[in-house]
Amino acid sequence: MRLVGFFLNLLGGLTAVGAGAYLLAHNSESGPTWLDVIAHGSGVFFIGVGVFMVGQSFLAASDR
Repeated sequence: MRLVGFFLNLLGGLTAVGAGAYLLAHNSESGPTWLDVIAHGSGVFFIGVGVFMVGQSFLAASDR
């Protein structure tokens, strides 16, 4: 059961990093808007959270 938890945590972290990369890469066609600024800030946040989640899952797996 711990292995399943590890893989789910890893999947969640990688999903957050992917979502963050998508938000950073996405730009509106009409030029820079406040929505772009919010999306890029959220993208950086999601990447940070995803990296933290992946790191914590490896740390928890190494403590066993």
